[in-house]
Amino acid sequence: MKLKNIIVGLVALCVVAFVPITPAHAQQQDGALLDALVKKGVLSNQEAADIAAQDQKEYNSTAASKISLASSIKSITFYGDLRLRYEMRDGTTPAGFTSSGGKFLSSADSEDDNRWRYRLRFGVKGTLYDNFFFGIRAATNPTYDRSGNVTFGHSDGAGPFGKGQNLLAIDQVYLGWHATDDITLTGGQMPNPFYTTSMIWDDNLNPAGAAEQYDHTFGDVEVFATAGQFVYQAAAGNGFTNGLGSNSSFNNTFMYGEQVGFKYNFNKDTFFKGAASMYTYSGTVGTNDVGNSSGTPVQNLYSTTPLGFGSPNASPSFFNGPFVGAASAPVANVSGINDLAVLETPFEFDFKIGPGSHTTTSSDPKDMKNITTETSGWSVPMRIFGDFAYNFEADERADAARAAINSFSATGNSNSGVSGVSGTTAGSNTLGYGVSNASLVASAPFQGVLNSGKGFLDGAAYQIGVEAGQLKKKGDWDGKLFWQSTGYYAVDPNLIDADIFNAATNLEGVVVAVSHNWTDGFSSTLRYAHANPVNGQLATPNVGQDLQEGDIRQYNLFQADLMWKF
Repeated sequence: MKLKNIIVGLVALCVVAFVPITPAHAQQQDGALLDALVKKGVLSNQEAADIAAQDQKEYNSTAASKISLASSIKSITFYGDLRLRYEMRDGTTPAGFTSSGGKFLSSADSEDDNRWRYRLRFGVKGTLYDNFFFGIRAATNPTYDRSGNVTFGHSDGAGPFGKGQNLLAIDQVYLGWHATDDITLTGGQMPNPFYTTSMIWDDNLNPAGAAEQYDHTFGDVEVFATAGQFVYQAAAGNGFTNGLGSNSSFNNTFMYGEQVGFKYNFNKDTFFKGAASMYTYSGTVGTNDVGNSSGTPVQNLYSTTPLGFGSPNASPSFFNGPFVGAASAPVANVSGINDLAVLETPFEFDFKIGPGSHTTTSSDPKDMKNITTETSGWSVPMRIFGDFAYNFEADERADAARAAINSFSATGNSNSGVSGVSGTTAGSNTLGYGVSNASLVASAPFQGVLNSGKGFLDGAAYQIGVEAGQLKKKGDWDGKLFWQSTGYYAVDPNLIDADIFNAATNLEGVVVAVSHNWTDGFSSTLRYAHANPVNGQLATPNVGQDLQEGDIRQYNLFQADLMWKF
């Protein structure tokens, strides 16, 4: 009887201890366990009832009892992060850059950015029954997809401490299904399903559409494959391909990605991981390109207005071919996705250095004491990482830029028929502020596009670096150093990371960062970057980024972050 009482006490203790961290529907499982113990004779009906009553009493005193979940939810997790940042950016322009007055600068100038910012992301994810799962996340500053940062004091004209950017918007909403142990299907606005780097994808971007993933382990080798079909931009900005009573026709623009890769585990601390991805597009050719001037393929993608020479970012070397939202404009927008077929090959090699911790146990079968000795030593996680990308249609992209300039120069000194050129005066033979068309075409930035752009580095991008340490628990350190180079025609300019190199192409330079975990989940980071053009004859175009100038000769960045992950 004494043994039985001990068993009853242990069962009650385990059930009660489990309650505070278990959703309400888990009590049904506890009841089934008690019924099984009754049937086996371990507990009597009265003992089971007493345990159930104690279970309910303990549960009613917890915060979990105040939350009611739908019966379809198996588990749920709340998570997020809050980042505070001080940031300083500086970019120097060359002489000849087109200023905000529409004239060429006679000497170099610079643009500085000095600000305090924050970013908040908050989400919920969980598993459903029958291997389904879901996720929903919101982030600040919905007006800019590649940042989420809110600038302190950003004024909306109503006075200090402006709140114009202090808005939350859904940036992830998806459903998925683990069809088998190896196959996962996901649909919606999802976390990036590809193994990639910031050289190609900004981690604030969440592609919308469908993704299929395969992952299987064969001994020491894990093989994975991913395919994605994403709605890059809805036709006409709202999905209408042809409106009633309209002769205009539009295309939905899609992005497709296919990836295969592997991870080889040498041991529990050492592995190599690599992959190859291909990104292509459809719907980028509009009716304007096939002789019908009634419509364009996509509108309102970042900007439907071609660059105007009267704005600060109006370097004439911004020609990079027709933009999908303004395909007929001679002054083409820098966010064009024409002629892109990008191969990406990210990789990493992870290992540890240092003596580590070792345990020695006596192997002598006569040694009844089984003597054990331990030696402690330092151990540092290391990671060598990199990425290489090449646009197989870089030559065609460069040719489209030349064609855009030739179309512009063919208008001679008259502005008539020059679509999308701002700052012009009707009937005038100059492009505003006394700068003639001929002068623009003869300028160094124009000639840079005409005379270059087909070199290997103009169509390629690469990243190589090393990382020491890892942020997992209180007291951990992490240091990272890498070099990155992005050619003018190499990648999709709408996807690349905005935090480091201003989301600009034709920039290359070094990045160094040091991070420290002050507590579990609370860390700080210091980061510095310096960059220069890959090709000095070309500009450094960006899509409405932090520094508005697009012809940077020297670029510097300093960031100091405080991050709380929860």
